This record gives sequence, C-alpha cells and structure tokens, in this order.
Amino acid sequence: MLSNLQLFLLALVLSIFNWLMTFLGSSLVYFVKSKSQKLVSIALGLAAGIMIAATFFSLLLPAIQQVEDHLLFLIPLVFFSGGLFLRLCDKFLPHEHIISHQKEGPTNTLSKNKLLLLAMTLHNIPEGLAVGIAIASVKTNLVPALILSIGIGIQNFPEGTAISLPLHESGISRFKAMMYGQYSALVEIPSALLGFLFAQLFSSILPFALSFAAGAMMFVCIEELIPEANALKEVDVGTMSFMVGFMIMMMLDVMFG
Repeated sequence: MLSNLQLFLLALVLSIFNWLMTFLGSSLVYFVKSKSQKLVSIALGLAAGIMIAATFFSLLLPAIQQVEDHLLFLIPLVFFSGGLFLRLCDKFLPHEHIISHQKEGPTNTLSKNKLLLLAMTLHNIPEGLAVGIAIASVKTNLVPALILSIGIGIQNFPEGTAISLPLHESGISRFKAMMYGQYSALVEIPSALLGFLFAQLFSSILPFALSFAAGAMMFVCIEELIPEANALKEVDVGTMSFMVGFMIMMMLDVMFG
C-alpha cells in the first residue's frame, strides 16, 4: 500500500500530466492552417464523452460502492450539490462560450480571449479535484484512479485544441493562442492537490467527495461541452465524437478496471 506522501506525489505527477496533455493539444494550432469550427466541435464532443464516462465509471460507481447502505441516499444529493457549485461559479465569474460566444457572469470589460480562457479555467477545476480525490480514495487498488486520470488527460488533448484554435481564429498569434490554451489547465495542478489534501483530512467523507466531483464534472459537460460541440449545423459531428469519447473511457474501464 502506498504511503500518503507517495499518493500526494502521484496526484502531483498526474495533474502535471493532464496539464501537459492540454499543452500538446493547444500546440495543434501550429498544424491547422485554416479555420476549422468542425475540428473544434469534434474536440469538444470527444472531451464531453470521456468526461461523462469518467463521471459514471470512475467517480459515481466507486462512491456508491464505498458508502454505507444507510447513507446511500446522500450520494445523489451531494452529486447535485457539485453541479450547483459550478452553477454558482458560472453566475458570479465572467466567461464566454467557445463556439456560440454566449457571455455569462457579471458585466465586465475583459477581452474575448480572456473570457474564453476564464471559461475553460473554471471548467478545469472539477477535473483537478476529481483526480486528487480519486487518488486520495485509493486503499489497495490504484487502477481506478489511474484510469480516471488517464481519461482526463486524454480528453485534455482535444480540449486544448478547442481553446487554442478559436483564439487564433479571433486574431491572435499561434504562439499566444497555444499559451492561452495551456494556461487554462494549470489550475488542475493546485485543484488536484487541494482535492487530495481535503479528502485525506476528512477521509470519512471520501465517497461524498467523489460524488461532488462527479456532479461538478457533469455540469461542465451539459452546460458547456455538449451544447458547444453541437453548435454547428452538422450536429451529428459533435454527437458521434461524444460517442467515441465515451467508448474510449468505457474501454479503459472494461480492460483495466
């Protein structure tokens, strides 16, 4: 069994891996020579499919398995509170959607690029929390937490692409678009470490922490990723990409879970 220090270091390494995958995805802005909203739609669909599958297989199911029978009724309530937390963040933090460019949050004078960056930064917080909490929940079997972390890393690649391409298309240089894209994932590192420390300090609420992270991730998918993936006229593009993303995460769970 790994020590708490080893698990903490593992949470750090995996969160850095997830940031690096976003960086690599953002770097695709150098290889896409023309505007491609369809590519952004595909990237968002893949990310949404992986995240929703991770919510079920790597967060909710372990939470249900770990909690005592007489407390099972709390899992759905805590799941809802995770989504409510993200809803409040959406309401009080200014940001802008990637494809539809719908603005949310309080009135502000921030540029479109900064609003896009804020949107993805806000939505990367639950991913970091999920990784940290999942690592903290490890007792004897590390595989489920690793599957979750790898899945989030995989979906961060197209997510990085989905950030950098619209930014470049809005007029900024490829280098700045790539840097903005990777900045949004930096928040996953402190989020993962905070999630880990919180779950370690209050180990008795681990199943509920997993459920909270699941609700937050689900909110991101339903409110941001899925609508934006289907914002184009060819809605089947985003839908089929979602199916592929869900299948990838399901395969990881079936083969290694």
